[in-house]
Amino acid sequence: MKKKHIEALDLVIVLVMTVVCLSVLLPFLNILAVSFSASDAVLAGKVGFWPVGFNIGTYGRIFSHPSFLRGFANSFIQTGSGTFLSLVMTVMCAYPLSKMDLPKRGLIMNAILFTMFFSGGLIPTYMLVKNLKLIDTIWAIILPFCITPYYLLLVISFFRSIPSNLEEAAMLDGLGPIGILLRIVLPVSKPILATLFMYLFVYYWNNWFNSMIYLNSSNQFPVMLVVRNIISGSELAGGNTSGVASLSATSLKSASIIVTALPVMALIPFTQKFFVSGVMIGSVKG
Repeated sequence: MKKKHIEALDLVIVLVMTVVCLSVLLPFLNILAVSFSASDAVLAGKVGFWPVGFNIGTYGRIFSHPSFLRGFANSFIQTGSGTFLSLVMTVMCAYPLSKMDLPKRGLIMNAILFTMFFSGGLIPTYMLVKNLKLIDTIWAIILPFCITPYYLLLVISFFRSIPSNLEEAAMLDGLGPIGILLRIVLPVSKPILATLFMYLFVYYWNNWFNSMIYLNSSNQFPVMLVVRNIISGSELAGGNTSGVASLSATSLKSASIIVTALPVMALIPFTQKFFVSGVMIGSVKG
């Protein structure tokens, strides 16, 4: 009876996971098919999960426009700089809070927890960024969001799970706190660092809203903000509407979504083996 119950539960889990996977995969396949389909087929609603009248003109139209390519360059600069700086600052903050006997450490942890539930709000944050004269600069996108409390607590929890024997042995060998961090802690923290890298990369890559708030110059817009303008209809492949009769707006939107999703999808095979272990260890330890 127990074995039959387990088999039934496994079947339910498989069915639920199948539904979840299909709900994620099928819309993506539809967008991909629309981006490669002829305009008349798209407008007639004939495209399902396979391209109708194969056409790559939408991708040529997107990549030929300078705002899209410039947006890609801006996104890579903002995402690369933001991810690196956030990783460094999160690790530098998490290590002393997890391993060192700091005075008032409990008070500091409570202050960090407080910011998870209560924030200053959009208007005070904007006023702070403006008073620091960061408006319309890359620092307005990076500095206010360098340390996220949830990610910080995740790293702290992982660092606490590292056996203290390793650090004690390193101290006997003459290493100081910085040496222990660089030579002992970070090499064994690859799972959580890869997990944090993936989280931060996706956050900065998709962060079009803060760019819309803090950036005034269109030549600094990231690609996600350009795509947002395309999807909202305020911009169609850079605002040039010539030739739209042969290339539907829906196809252009779909192609834009596919192209901007590729960098994140390309990272998944390299971080997947660390991702699950990093999340699980960081969430159950400590």
